[in-house]
Amino acid sequence: MANELITRDQWRSFMGVKDGATTKYHTIGEGFTNLAESKNPAEYTRKYVHEKTERSDVTGYATSIAYSTDLYSEDPVVSEVVVITDSELRGTDAQREIISVNLWKAVDGSEDTFEATRRMYSVIPAGKGDGTEAMIYTGTFKAAGDIVFGKFNTETKIFTPN
Repeated sequence: MANELITRDQWRSFMGVKDGATTKYHTIGEGFTNLAESKNPAEYTRKYVHEKTERSDVTGYATSIAYSTDLYSEDPVVSEVVVITDSELRGTDAQREIISVNLWKAVDGSEDTFEATRRMYSVIPAGKGDGTEAMIYTGTFKAAGDIVFGKFNTETKIFTPN
């Protein structure tokens, strides 16, 4: 197998949007010009008396995803961000599930099921209105729960935990 360059569009994210009693997953795509994940590890660093060099261990993570989106009136993910921002929602009302899918890692040779992770995030708005051409909303999705590893079917939009 050749060493293949993975492009950004092969790492796709889906947001859970409530539709009555059910949750439907929609691609975080149209309008989004930034969707960059930061792991933000917490570290425990110390130096023992008999050593010249400090030691560091990762003791936790505060994963976050910075976002910037142009306002599209009919996109369900953009609409969720707008409602949370403009209504100044708080607590669990401002939390949404995000599934990140590695489209270069098919499961069992499938054409539509891939390795994925699922996590609840708090939508933390930063602002709106930056720019002069399109209406832009910015902020950060911050982890509000543990990561769940599994697989995601891009046709049925079903996540199955490992």
